[in-house]
Amino acid sequence: MPNITSIVEKNDAISNLNIIIAVVGVVVIGVLTIVAASGMIYIPILTEILGTDEPVDLGVEVDPVLFDNLVEEQGITLADPVSQYQLTSNIVYSDTAPMDVSLSSSDLSSYLQATNNEGPLRDIQVKLGDNNQAEMSAYIDLKDYGYDFKGPVYAEGSISKASDSSIQIDITNAKVGLLPLPEGSADQGAQELESLINSHLAKMPGLNIETLDISNGNLNFNGDFPKTADVVNE
Repeated sequence: MPNITSIVEKNDAISNLNIIIAVVGVVVIGVLTIVAASGMIYIPILTEILGTDEPVDLGVEVDPVLFDNLVEEQGITLADPVSQYQLTSNIVYSDTAPMDVSLSSSDLSSYLQATNNEGPLRDIQVKLGDNNQAEMSAYIDLKDYGYDFKGPVYAEGSISKASDSSIQIDITNAKVGLLPLPEGSADQGAQELESLINSHLAKMPGLNIETLDISNGNLNFNGDFPKTADVVNE
């Protein structure tokens, strides 16, 4: 006759094992969801479900024609193919002249996509607001630059004039995929982006930023700005 105590103990052991398996399964699914939510690692199906395989759509219309019109209207000469004018390119600027321009979200986003979609930043959208406020969405891949990072990013904050030849960027909210970035990481990202842009501005002889502000959904610039840009291979 079977030992009732043994049977009960065996059933309890099986039940406990099932509970452990269930808990482990939940933990694994949770970890995978967090990883997929960051967008930094591609997980089939889950990444698509969470929508972290591409940057957030800010609803800004992007059109290459807007970039072409901007270059023509401002009399800017680009000596190299447009795709080479990335934020990480070594560009030599010259022929500074007065410039008074107001760029819409579509104008600025079209410019950034035309010049950056083959570099570490692609699918860039910038939505301009008021009081120097703006939102940015993009897909970043820094593998070729020594950083183990790629994924969709979103940030909102302000862009303003810092001096006659530099700008200031402050980020108030930032996300990687669906996950918010810690304040320290967001501040570091703002400093890196600000430094990158200002390094380009520092190469512009005769640059003079009289006014730079964001208002009524437009980026307004008045001052002296280079009209010629050449990409130099290092």
